[in-house]
Amino acid sequence: MKKILMILTSHRLDCFRLCMDMLIHGGSIHRFDRVVLLLNGVKGRHLRYVQELQARHPDIPWDTVAGPRGRGWFISNLQNECVRRYPDSLYFKIDEDTFVSADWDQELLAAYEAHHDRPDLSLVTATIPNNGLGCWQLLNVFPDLREKFLQLPHAAHHPGASSPVWFYPHLAEWMIREFIHLDTANQRVRAVVTEPWVHFHERFSINCICYDYRHWQEIGGVQEQDEVGWGQWITENRKLVVLAARAVCHHYTFFNQQDWLDRSTLLEDIRAANLPVTRWEQSFLGRGLPRWGRMVRQVPAILKRRLKKSVSA
Repeated sequence: MKKILMILTSHRLDCFRLCMDMLIHGGSIHRFDRVVLLLNGVKGRHLRYVQELQARHPDIPWDTVAGPRGRGWFISNLQNECVRRYPDSLYFKIDEDTFVSADWDQELLAAYEAHHDRPDLSLVTATIPNNGLGCWQLLNVFPDLREKFLQLPHAAHHPGASSPVWFYPHLAEWMIREFIHLDTANQRVRAVVTEPWVHFHERFSINCICYDYRHWQEIGGVQEQDEVGWGQWITENRKLVVLAARAVCHHYTFFNQQDWLDRSTLLEDIRAANLPVTRWEQSFLGRGLPRWGRMVRQVPAILKRRLKKSVSA
């Protein structure tokens, strides 16, 4: 069965660069039969980077599926078109702000192969520290860490998609920083995990998943609201999701966390922890300037909100 890697990218070129750097530096990108970039309204400097990336790495079997910018069907149809181009395959899908370890795909593949004969299997997902299920799993296997986490404001320990780690960005950042170096994090997890896979039947995180052609046909293709609708279908039909407990990956930020995390140096710190970096990137300015640039871009929206508030007061 061919292995297809889908990478969804839209507007975060900084995240997409880091995503691709980790895939290439770690070597996992070379284990796929096709690497398909799902371009959701990509243009300008972002599109030029995509073209330069493909030219720099002609040994990678690239393909692109492009469409206009938007959510809902604008995203789902990119994924569906990729599956139609490469039927009867095993599909790995990540987002532009997902950062993976050197062997993430092998761990997801092992989980899939251990369960693919089960007719109720829907998909496999990675362990992501700052989503509800990933945080819950990691705090289960590290009770000392759980004690520290629960001392933080608003912290609680439960696996739901709408858990505190999703609502509160300071909790998300804390969890990511605890596992920031992915190779070390996975070695640490594998030293204590007794069960490599965790089964559940609820909503999952869409940011790093693996599924096969049978399941894509079963759901009638990825629907308009991919994560929410897909997760609801899994719950209603009592289908199986497998959490690969030995595959820790990072998802930089959910939409409700983005502004807060962008005001930190977390993105630069993830790069510094996982990739060779230049002296400039290690310097105070090299780590600080990108952060200040992200903060400046938030100013118009902040002013708009304040103006709206003052008018309605």
